[in-house]
Amino acid sequence: MTTSINIVAMVRRAYQEHWALGQFNMSNLETLQGIVDAANETRSPVIVGVSMGTLRHVGWSYLKGFIQAARAEATTPLYFHVDHALDLPTIESAIEIGFDSVMIDTSRYPLDQNVAAVRKVVAIAHRRGVGVEAQIGETWDEESGEQVQTRTDPSQVEEFVAATGVDYLAVSFGNTPGSLVGEADVDVRLLREIATHSPVPIVIHGGTSIPAPILSEAIQSGAAKVNIDTAIRKAVTKVLSTQYGVPEVPTDPRKAFKLAREEVRKVVIERMTLFGSVGRAN
Repeated sequence: MTTSINIVAMVRRAYQEHWALGQFNMSNLETLQGIVDAANETRSPVIVGVSMGTLRHVGWSYLKGFIQAARAEATTPLYFHVDHALDLPTIESAIEIGFDSVMIDTSRYPLDQNVAAVRKVVAIAHRRGVGVEAQIGETWDEESGEQVQTRTDPSQVEEFVAATGVDYLAVSFGNTPGSLVGEADVDVRLLREIATHSPVPIVIHGGTSIPAPILSEAIQSGAAKVNIDTAIRKAVTKVLSTQYGVPEVPTDPRKAFKLAREEVRKVVIERMTLFGSVGRAN
C-alpha cells in the first residue's frame, strides 16, 4: 500500500499518542510475507527492517522486487527501513530502490565523528523524503556481529539531535540486540532520563529480550519505534528444526516455509498488540 503519511509523520504520531510502530526484520520472502499478513489482519502500520546480514543474503535486485511485491499486497501503511548501515554507499543504494527510512550506525565513533556522518546522511535522505535514524551509545557491532554495551549519555542527546537533524534516535540502556536467551538487564530510569532530553521519538533495538511491562513503560515514556528481529528468526528456526529434525525428512520445503510464514504472522501480531499499533491504520 502506498500511503500519503510518510514514516517520519507516522512515528511522530505514535510518539504523540503513546503507542509504537513495530519494526520487524525480514530474513527472506516468507518472513516478509508473514509480517505483511499480520499488518493486514490487524490493520496496523508496520516497518519492515532489513539488516546488513539480510542484505548480503538477498541482494539489492531481489530486495527491490520484494519491496514492490509487498507494497502491492499490503492494505495498511508499510515502510521499509535499512538497519545498522555502516556507510554512505549502502544508504544511497537503499534510497535508490525505494526505502522509506535509513539508519546510519556510526555510534562506534567519537561523538563529533558520529554527528558529522549523520549530518551527511540527513542531507541526502531528506532531499528524497526519506527518514533518518541514528544512535548514541552502542548496542551492536554490525561488523563483528557481537553485542556491545556503551550506554547513552543523556546529556548528549539534545545537542546530538539539534546538530544532526535526525528524525528518531536509537539509544542504549542495557538493551541487547541479537540476544537468543534470557532477558536484557535494562535501566528503565536511564531510558526515562534519555527521553526527557530527546526532542524526537526514541527507538528501542533488541525488543525481543525486553520484558513486556518494561516495553509498555518505555512506550509511555517516549519510545515510538521498537525493533524485533530475534523473535522472528526464532519463529522460523523453530519450525524448520521441527520439520527437519525427524527421521522422515519432508521432501517439499515449501510446506515448512508455509508453516514458518504462519509462525511469523503470530509473533508479529502478538508484538503489535503489545505496542498498541493494532487498528492504527484506520
